[in-house]
Amino acid sequence: MARPRRFSLTVSLISLVEFLSLTSGSTLQQPCADGGGGPAAGVRAGYWSPSSSRYSPVSSIDASLFTHLYYSSVSIDEASYAVAPPPADEAPLLAAFSSTVKSGSPSAKTMLSIGTDEYRVDVSNAAFSRMASDRSLRGVFINSSVELARANGFDGLDLSWIFPATQMDMVNLGVLLAEWRAKITEESATNSLSEPLLLTATLYFSNHLFDMPDSNLDYPIDDISSNLDWANILTFGFHGGSNVTTVDAPLYDATSHFSVSYGVISWLDAGVPPCKLVMGIPLFGRSWFLRNKAKNGIGSPAAAAGTKQRKSNQTGIIAYAEVEEYMDTGSTVVTYDSQSVAEYFCNGDLWVSFDSAQVVQKKLEFAARSQLLGYFLWTVGFDDSNSTISKQATESWHQYAQDGFGTMHAGGSNQEALIVPSRGEEAQATVESSRLSGLIPRHDILCGGDARRILAELKKKTCEVGVTLLLLAIETTTPEDPIVAGLMAVRRFLCYERPLAGCIL
Repeated sequence: MARPRRFSLTVSLISLVEFLSLTSGSTLQQPCADGGGGPAAGVRAGYWSPSSSRYSPVSSIDASLFTHLYYSSVSIDEASYAVAPPPADEAPLLAAFSSTVKSGSPSAKTMLSIGTDEYRVDVSNAAFSRMASDRSLRGVFINSSVELARANGFDGLDLSWIFPATQMDMVNLGVLLAEWRAKITEESATNSLSEPLLLTATLYFSNHLFDMPDSNLDYPIDDISSNLDWANILTFGFHGGSNVTTVDAPLYDATSHFSVSYGVISWLDAGVPPCKLVMGIPLFGRSWFLRNKAKNGIGSPAAAAGTKQRKSNQTGIIAYAEVEEYMDTGSTVVTYDSQSVAEYFCNGDLWVSFDSAQVVQKKLEFAARSQLLGYFLWTVGFDDSNSTISKQATESWHQYAQDGFGTMHAGGSNQEALIVPSRGEEAQATVESSRLSGLIPRHDILCGGDARRILAELKKKTCEVGVTLLLLAIETTTPEDPIVAGLMAVRRFLCYERPLAGCIL
């Protein structure tokens, strides 16, 4: 019997890229028009909460580690629909925020975040919904936001509506952003200001909202892309209140939608340019008490959420600084999980998952290779006194800029080594990045019933024997193979509903 021919991974990848280019047409993500958006021109942001002032005042933040720092947050007045002034005890913090940040780093930009009141979520979100639905109320809200930002020396505004709940909310959100952008442009021109205010939004981790009463709830992509300087996506907080131990912000999860990679890919696949996306990294972990200390892996039964901590003031939430305190005891065993890209430890019957410096480095490598604009840390007050995670993030991002990961927006021709998870390990394949410009993040595409059957068989045939796939470039089969033939017959290759994250990026 003749031996099956083996394809070169690079050759088969390029062939599939060319096929995708011919068949997918306008569905491919285009590079950013200005050639920017990579790490060299990136955003390194952090959110600071006034509630953290008792243990992490603004003056303690090393502002040089950030390009943008957010004051998070003020909310909406439920009677007037203007931006609500902060409580009396927080007013001095708001007034001093920008000057304090800039005294530590004059080049840093400050952002005023206006968001859902976390203590009155339903009422606050109802006020946002009502405001966004009425033109005159939108005007009241927008005008008051610009006035408050200018009065307190902020460089930009952020909308943190967590979250719009209906399709009409999403339509109105798009209108709100367009009118807000118009007001910012008008205000800057009228007052002859050299710099118009920046405008960003803090959004759900995915462009589609899960677990909502309306199952068809998607963000207004065109309005987001056209009117925001960038969007901060909340790629963490996936598994609060679980009765089993779990990773709260996994980079990969082959069994569900809830992962960093899925969220980023969903936004890119929806059409948001990568230069408009900033990826969130938590400076907190999740904690549980184990039912049985002998069963202490991911997915182990939990008896209750972990102890309330001083910084978070919540059960089950633990700041990175407090994670370090446990690790410094010497009795803590830390485990790195390469499949999800996360770390966890046990200390007695306490179980904690968190983002370590190593995890942050790998997440930022993913963000840089996906050509995202940058990252943000939530919240900077949870870092330790040495700013360990903030420093690691800055160093990693600068390193990726030096390595040239940001050149693909400009159509560079450097050789990139793409990291692809395979059975919890990393495999590399060298490809010509100029041939893949704007395509690499878009592997997670909607597909129909036939493709689902093909993918299921393909996954069984390849992933389980440890063969790495990169954009379904197959190294170990012949072109006559029925699986490959069937795959090439469908226009869209990968299932959006359940990406093969355990097999391919």
